[in-house]
Amino acid sequence: MNIMKPHETILQEGNITLRPLADQHLPFLYKWNADPEMLFWSEGDDVQENPPETVNDIYGGVSQNAFCFLVEADGIPVGECWLQKMNIKEIAAKHPGQDVRRIDMMIGEKSYWNRGIGTIIVRLLVDFAFVNQQANIVYGLISDYNIRSRRVFEKNGFKISWRGTTENTSPKANEDYHMMLERK
Repeated sequence: MNIMKPHETILQEGNITLRPLADQHLPFLYKWNADPEMLFWSEGDDVQENPPETVNDIYGGVSQNAFCFLVEADGIPVGECWLQKMNIKEIAAKHPGQDVRRIDMMIGEKSYWNRGIGTIIVRLLVDFAFVNQQANIVYGLISDYNIRSRRVFEKNGFKISWRGTTENTSPKANEDYHMMLERK
């Protein structure tokens, strides 16, 4: 029995390839989700570790309504990302009748941080969302302490559509940002 729902989409730009995330990639996900420094940046809550059962639940659940990818740089697994249908009701309700998606990502190999990979990931997922999926709007949901992530979305044309605190705000964040990009 598969934990993750498979798909066949592969996206590529230069040396960065987004491959369908599959159960065979779970060892990478377990490793990255056991690193407190990694989770500081990728999780809103103050999570120190996601045990394998939690990782299975996260990716198994998300993959039911998302295109989940393993990120490779020169053929080396360095992270994961996904494009999913908006799962936050308050945001979806602001755009009735429109296909609203969101992007989540994690560069799991710290030696690959600050190399522009996140910018390429977002660009590939935005193009896929608008061209192949006919989405109307794509969001990135970011907390204020993650300035690198905010810059990645800004480089791809996203603008802040909402800024404030939510009941889900982590103890490490003062504000959350809803970064939004509309199909033109």
